[in-house]
Amino acid sequence: MTMADAVVAQSPPSPGRRLAAPLAASAIVTSAAVYTALANPYQEGFFPSCMWLSLTGHWCPGCGGLRAVHELAHGDVGAALALNPVAVLVVLPLGIALLVAWLRAGWQGRSGPRIPMWVAIALPVVFGAFWIARNIPALEPFLAP
Repeated sequence: MTMADAVVAQSPPSPGRRLAAPLAASAIVTSAAVYTALANPYQEGFFPSCMWLSLTGHWCPGCGGLRAVHELAHGDVGAALALNPVAVLVVLPLGIALLVAWLRAGWQGRSGPRIPMWVAIALPVVFGAFWIARNIPALEPFLAP
């Protein structure tokens, strides 16, 4: 190893290198949101149908999520909440917060954000409870997309 290799190995990554991954992830998420806003998820052909719903006839926790994002992009919060309240109230805010924290950490030269253990445990519990609740016949009028 030469002296130049040792200096390069010990120097912290440049801001551009630290921000590359969070910026790429943000660009992908933004592109997907723009596509979902412009395409009509109510029309066949733009998006695949839910495989779980097709196989079992029961709603999954994500059913209605694309249409909810479409409605949010068009400013209809009520329709988005009616289609998938967990996507609107949990998934989207947490996803945006995680991207912002990742960008901030990259900008400040720190490692990416850490997800607390309680969040890693609570999210699957919330999704599982929502999955069960939206398929209970008495709750379907309120939770089914």
